[in-house]
Amino acid sequence: MSVYRRWFCSCSGKPEELTYDQVLDEEIPGEPVCERCGASPSSDPKHTISFRDDDDYDG
Repeated sequence: MSVYRRWFCSCSGKPEELTYDQVLDEEIPGEPVCERCGASPSSDPKHTISFRDDDDYDG
């Protein structure tokens, strides 16, 4: 069983899932960024970022 963290930004009034930055170095994962306001988990001045952990357990 694996757990996946999904990031959301509510700058538009409803939670929208964030997309990940394109990274040149494949070993360092990108950070999720809001396409609308530019917020990310490490830079969230308006406190609009949230997350949900989902698992892939089927049973």
